Amino acid sequence: MTFTQTAKNELLNNNKNLSPCCKTVFLGCLIRTIGNIEINFNGFGFSLASENLNLLKFAASLTEKTFGASCRIVGEEGGRLKNRTLYRLLCDKSESVLFECGVLSVDSEGLRQINPAFDQSMLVDECCKKAFVVAMFLGCGSVTLKDGYHCEFDVNESSLAAQLVSVLEGFMFSPKVSKRKYGSVVYFKGSDEISDLLVLMGVNKALFTLQDTIVERSFRNRANRQTNCISANIGKVVDASEKQLAAIRLIEEKSGLNSLPEKLLKTALLRKQNPSASLDELVALSDECVSKSGLNHRFRKILEIANDLKGGQNEDC
Repeated sequence: MTFTQTAKNELLNNNKNLSPCCKTVFLGCLIRTIGNIEINFNGFGFSLASENLNLLKFAASLTEKTFGASCRIVGEEGGRLKNRTLYRLLCDKSESVLFECGVLSVDSEGLRQINPAFDQSMLVDECCKKAFVVAMFLGCGSVTLKDGYHCEFDVNESSLAAQLVSVLEGFMFSPKVSKRKYGSVVYFKGSDEISDLLVLMGVNKALFTLQDTIVERSFRNRANRQTNCISANIGKVVDASEKQLAAIRLIEEKSGLNSLPEKLLKTALLRKQNPSASLDELVALSDECVSKSGLNHRFRKILEIANDLKGGQNEDC
């Protein structure tokens, strides 16, 4: 089960006792996101389609208890979404439900009209605004944790997307909007705002899962950085050692190591005996009282002598 599915199942369990005003908002969101509005001889009707059977059962219960409609759920014959069955909710009295939820209204000429977004009067109370966000997430929301942290609402009507942005901004969120051919995507990137959204919607189990993921990734990233840092340091040690050994061999071939001053001779022999040791390790192995910077200075002198012998330029140790 994906993180999105887990969060949505928790939302369905947490929102079984909505207030009457929130129920119309809730169902209105589902009709606008996963619904299909139809016109037949009996007037307007609608159906809801989803691969989430629990969501449709929730919508059926909400419709029956709130509006007294009779609902049934059927599996689409041959309909598959990502190897899952597509289910469809059908109900009678569907035109009256559309009016109650604000999806349908009558214009000044007495003609029925479809409202892509809510009348603002339906989203005045704080509880209704929260129900709006929750229902929008159930209908068209998703959270992806695979590559980073990404939450989006895939809204098929730009006016509804703008309304969602406005409500989220009222809760102190800063969503971004991306336009697509069929509508808009309202989205967040980053674990902080996604965590805050889960808190707003009241999905504590999903929040704990997200926090566990954040901690695990933080630990893993820190470990990777430490490993990379160690690898980089090892690479520097190896490169420096190779340069020093090459310089020592050149001096040995051209003039002999005994031509070196006593301190440089001891340093050259120490490196030959310990070709892969770091400066810290050489300091510990040396029988002299010499610091890391002092030892590094000696190697620089050895490199300078070797470069003079081959007529080259000075190289950094």
